[in-house]
Amino acid sequence: MNNYVEPIKIKVSKQFKNRVKNGYLWIFSNEIEHKNLTKQISFVEVYDHKDNFLCKGVYNPHSLISIRILSQRREEKINKDFFYKRIKNAIERRKKYGINIKYCRIVYGESDFLPGVVIDRYGDIFVIQFFSYAMELFKNEIFSCLIDIFNPKFIVVNNDIYQRELEVAPKYKEVVYSKNKITNELITVIEHLNAKFVVDVLNGQKTGFYYDQFENRKYISCIANDKNVLDLCCYTGSFGVICALSGCKNVIGVDSSSYAIELAKENAKINKVKVEFVCAKIEDFIQENKTKFDLIIFDPPSYAKSDKDVNPAKKKYKFVLSQIMKLLTNNGLLAFSVCSRHISLEDIEELILSSMLKNEQKGFIIYYGTQSEDHPIYFPMKDETEYLKFIVTEIFN
Repeated sequence: MNNYVEPIKIKVSKQFKNRVKNGYLWIFSNEIEHKNLTKQISFVEVYDHKDNFLCKGVYNPHSLISIRILSQRREEKINKDFFYKRIKNAIERRKKYGINIKYCRIVYGESDFLPGVVIDRYGDIFVIQFFSYAMELFKNEIFSCLIDIFNPKFIVVNNDIYQRELEVAPKYKEVVYSKNKITNELITVIEHLNAKFVVDVLNGQKTGFYYDQFENRKYISCIANDKNVLDLCCYTGSFGVICALSGCKNVIGVDSSSYAIELAKENAKINKVKVEFVCAKIEDFIQENKTKFDLIIFDPPSYAKSDKDVNPAKKKYKFVLSQIMKLLTNNGLLAFSVCSRHISLEDIEELILSSMLKNEQKGFIIYYGTQSEDHPIYFPMKDETEYLKFIVTEIFN
């Protein structure tokens, strides 16, 4: 199928032209001439104020990010062949860097020049998220490409994400392709580092598993040996299981989701390791716990989903961090992860420092981490594609 959709013409302001040439892939609503514009999501061609062609993309009149750019080549048709090449290029890029493409993020939106689209692969199961409502204009082409390239058992769309609210788009989960009988449960087992993990692609958080912490889990595996470990906001236990496999003395994982804890226990079982998993609110566990730990991993969900959330998020992080640090042994290690592009690395360093000073503690930063290579950071949109920060600090009195 190589259907071609005729584009609608849109004009943008003079100031935007240079950003397109420099590789920026978003056009905002205040940069568009809105006179006589359609009120529907559409495929568009973009022209400057002198009527010169700039690019092609998809348009959502209800979103602050009005246009996501697909191509700057006027002659390039946006059809199945276009998406096939983009997906194949993303795969080859990952192969080049030694990424196991059977278990990874095979498409990371803007960084793979498919803006607003994320595709995670769990063996024969593929999970897609459309952060951009308008990119769903080409969803059938994308599904067809995945079928041709991978011959999958299942393709799942998980659009039950908060970004859809910003797009004024419906939230939903749907199995859009199946070689086998569709069930309400799509659970598989993946290989990750030296471990195996159960992933529920329909009922888990995001697409089911956080591939972005691959390098940080690898680092933690190098420092966990012979330590008492606490894994806070453990989700399905990936850090805790990796620590147990790496020879730690003891590990406790804590999460507020009872279902996540069930999967975490199953993950400990299939990896034949002993991990104590506790279902509790993090704040309650910290207050009630009297044990000291040599290594504490704190990987909370994003507290800052937009700029307006930054100050409340900082206050929450600071309060929890100061309490966590009291549970460390002298010269203990704190691994702190923040998954928000709205919180800067400098913000995180300041949070750690102020929390230490509150407890009359000092420390050394011994490791900086970021998202794994299957989530590449695209330089022209560094602020938009870099979100994960991971810092390990040695803390002492």
